Amino acid sequence: MSTLNAFQLNAKLRELHDFSIQTRRHLHQIPELSGQEHKTTQFCQDLMREVGYQITTFAGFTGFVADLDINPDARRVAFRADMDALAMDDLTNDAYSSTHAGCAHNCGHDTHMTIALTAARYLALHREELKHNVRFVFQMAEEDMRVPGADKMVELGCMDGVDEVYALHNDASRECGTVLINAGVMSSYGSAWTLDVQGISAHGSTPEKGLDAIRETARIVMDFDYIVAKKTSPFSPAVFGCGMFHGGTIPNAVADHAQARGTIRAMDANTDQILKNSFDGIVKESTLRGFVTSMDYCGYPAVINHPDAYQRVVRAAKDIIPAELLQADCKPMTGSEDFSLMVNAAREQRGAMFFLGSGNRSKGINNYLHANPYFVDDDFMLVGAQIFIHLATH
Repeated sequence: MSTLNAFQLNAKLRELHDFSIQTRRHLHQIPELSGQEHKTTQFCQDLMREVGYQITTFAGFTGFVADLDINPDARRVAFRADMDALAMDDLTNDAYSSTHAGCAHNCGHDTHMTIALTAARYLALHREELKHNVRFVFQMAEEDMRVPGADKMVELGCMDGVDEVYALHNDASRECGTVLINAGVMSSYGSAWTLDVQGISAHGSTPEKGLDAIRETARIVMDFDYIVAKKTSPFSPAVFGCGMFHGGTIPNAVADHAQARGTIRAMDANTDQILKNSFDGIVKESTLRGFVTSMDYCGYPAVINHPDAYQRVVRAAKDIIPAELLQADCKPMTGSEDFSLMVNAAREQRGAMFFLGSGNRSKGINNYLHANPYFVDDDFMLVGAQIFIHLATH
């Protein structure tokens, strides 16, 4: 049973319901990893060209932008749609499951693209309603910090001339159409780190002749709790995580190398820097013990919703969804988002990101991002498209 009757949707947009469902099903079948979104890019470009958008590509990269202009003096409003998928099998086991083994849209980026494509089609077919020039930014590589994504697209000019930029992220743990947004910080400062520790190998029977890289790396990881407990304010959330740890090659030897990888998250720039400086200090202690270490960070600043952009999203939501589905003061997410780089590149940093509920408990759809299998209520996509349309026409 459709849930769309609960929302104030444009009758002309409702005519694109089948388009949105078929588009999402196709994209769900062709998931591609970060930086490898070739089929996805071609499919999206074809649909955008079909209705008159001007496409700008970036040589060597899969991301692109699509513009629809009404007036050279009008403001330009942009919308981000991330395209990549996750390295996992698709366990949905239905007629529209992934046809690419080991790759699945379990973060719902297929729905983000569909929302953008649906809104873009509506605006092209009814451009007389536009109040702004619009740009749709189809972004590569949101999932993998190690692959050029928003950072590279901003560097190559995807935000040139953009006055405002918006993005949404689906959340299948929330009921269809629920809008969650916060004034100010919307996502954490987040970094992925890689630590390599080089010691000296020795026979397991003579450990005193070596330097145990596994033990030293474990010491560093165990000190994370000390950093959070004693170096940061208890009023400022901070998270250290180690998700990978590898070392040694045989059981009867002192390991001469170990590597650990994980993440750092904070809700303000000062805490983020304290965490990194403290981490670096603990790692440097290893050199006094004779080890050689190397550290690598990559990450994003927080998404900070601009007050005006925040209000524009709230007004759009109030015009579309029931009042009880709007949470206009939600807690920031502890995850990080490279969309922050696009917000920071917009004029006066006017941008906002929000979450949009894609679940439906009555249909048995209530799962978290990256769950496997991952299901959504397809009806939520028209709600997202209507919000984008509202931002482009008001």
